[in-house]
Amino acid sequence: MCNAYGTIGYSRSAFIHDLLGIPRNLDYDRPVRMVRPTDLVPVLRKSGQEYVQAEMRWGLIPGWSKQMPDRPLTNARSETVEDLRSFSASFRERRCIMPAVEFYEWTGSRKRRTFVPADEEFLFAGLWDEWVDESRSVQSCVLLTTKANEIVSPVHDRMPVILPEDAYEAWLDPAERSPDELSALLGPYPAGEMAAYPVSQAVNNPANDVPECIVPVG
Repeated sequence: MCNAYGTIGYSRSAFIHDLLGIPRNLDYDRPVRMVRPTDLVPVLRKSGQEYVQAEMRWGLIPGWSKQMPDRPLTNARSETVEDLRSFSASFRERRCIMPAVEFYEWTGSRKRRTFVPADEEFLFAGLWDEWVDESRSVQSCVLLTTKANEIVSPVHDRMPVILPEDAYEAWLDPAERSPDELSALLGPYPAGEMAAYPVSQAVNNPANDVPECIVPVG
């Protein structure tokens, strides 16, 4: 389960700015922001033929839910989303990308590891939905997970689904696609395209969003 990751926002994302054909602004915001469940996170989705940038609550609230769930739905197993009511409609019609530059997992000893891309960033596969009550509308998202690859498995048996760049168009296409076609995109990311290193236990505290959380230790 991934409950913390680092994002850089739209202004610094090479993928998003190359895709949309606009220049990057590397001075606009902080290089890395750690996000956790219920935080607002940058998301890219598609509406018709248009790409849409949005900030969504990390922790899916199904549109049919009568109230906000007590526990946010931050992760969803890619192998079962087609069959679960909380995710099935979004899997068919509301897929998104959650850009990231790192994600965190920990061992039983509470030692944290961060996993980073060999290239500039990860493209997490996500789903989104919109929940509306009498006073507000909330767009929210969930991160899909898959079986861990060789570099993540010593720490955890699951990892985020990370899309290769040649898969993002099919994943974001709002047209309904066959479950088999979508599932084929959701396997483990190649271990050779990632690296890992230990980080401080400061990452364990949700109140900490400081540079020390991403600095290698030991």
